[in-house]
Amino acid sequence: MENQDSYNKSNKTTRRSHRKSRAGCGNCKKRRIKCDEKKPVCSNCTGRALECTFSIDNVETSISTYLPETTARFRPYTFSHNNLKDIEKKGASSFEAEYQSVSTHSIGIQCNLDAPSANKQHISLDDLQLFHHFIVSTYNTISDDTGSCDLWQIHVPQWGMNVPSIHHLILALSSLHLSHKFPNRRDEYVRKADDHFTFGLQSVTAVLAYLDSRTSQQIYISTVLICFVYFARGPRTGEYLVFGDYGQSEWRVLMRGVKSIVESHRSEVFTGDLAPNSQSMTVSVNPLLRKNETDSYLEHLQEMRTLIQQELPSDTDRAMYNSVIDDLLAVRAEVNIKRSIQWPPVGLMQVLIGWVYRIPDEFVNRLEQKESMALVVLAYWAMLLKYMRSVWFMKGWDVHVMEGISASLQKEFHGWIQWPLQQLEKD
Repeated sequence: MENQDSYNKSNKTTRRSHRKSRAGCGNCKKRRIKCDEKKPVCSNCTGRALECTFSIDNVETSISTYLPETTARFRPYTFSHNNLKDIEKKGASSFEAEYQSVSTHSIGIQCNLDAPSANKQHISLDDLQLFHHFIVSTYNTISDDTGSCDLWQIHVPQWGMNVPSIHHLILALSSLHLSHKFPNRRDEYVRKADDHFTFGLQSVTAVLAYLDSRTSQQIYISTVLICFVYFARGPRTGEYLVFGDYGQSEWRVLMRGVKSIVESHRSEVFTGDLAPNSQSMTVSVNPLLRKNETDSYLEHLQEMRTLIQQELPSDTDRAMYNSVIDDLLAVRAEVNIKRSIQWPPVGLMQVLIGWVYRIPDEFVNRLEQKESMALVVLAYWAMLLKYMRSVWFMKGWDVHVMEGISASLQKEFHGWIQWPLQQLEKD
């Protein structure tokens, strides 16, 4: 008997030793199964079609490892100058405190950043719908040629897989596009847009303090997406793009943020997928259309020049106004050329916003102080926005900005904006 027991003990299968590790991916830890730690995606996640946390950690190294820990609890974002100014400052140190104190009118739910992020584990069916809509429809509404279509349909969504700010912002824009297409579900889609915009803005603001050659393109695209979302959210009372009733305009702050990124990292931003497209559209131009529409515009702005010459004693001020008007006339000429060759209206975005991008800060200060002559010049820019009425995210902005100008203008100057107002009323 003793020999039998000895035999059984000697023939028991011994447990094979194995390397113990706690470095498995998040999904395997959750399921309490062994992870083979294969990177960038472990075998278990590959088999179950899950987003492996190894891939997230790997691709976000250039951004996420530099981020400060955040334990903020906040409500979904609604546009507020107090928060958008962080984009201009390019700093994240004070963001957390300001974000917790923001008052909101959003109908979205609270988001707890302390909790494990489900977004890093999987994409919900709702988000998948938004992502799908962006790559099959929304992308085509924000681009005017094949090159930029590829950028917005292929490259930017791919970046979004790795960069949280881009991911959430394209979902926010897609959701607003759906709210435009399906008005009966507007509240639902706007709520989703607010939720995604909350995370998108939080992510991009945090990394602004760590802007460098590795992150400049992703941060630039994020700020461009924020501008798109701002327009798509629709006009807001007291906000008129370049000036507002309550100090600096929110959108102008955004533009300054974009400008600071471009000026500090131009060579790194506009390269690779973001390199300027050298292709041009060869179409016959109708010179009569250009001439007829430009003559009246030029005539009225020349009268404005005369007024400036008479009313402004400072040579510096006169030079600034004349420079702004010269640039505006060049913008008008380019708008007419693009319209005469039937360029997609969304293609006017870069031309029209380019003028706001280039106007000097001193002129913006005059607008913010609601100086009448500056507002009159702005009215001639605002009337050009009517050519973008067919673009879903620009609907209503031309009339809204002009109404803000009219309400802010001294009565004796109202005659100077009658012609731009009349042009808005024309089809």
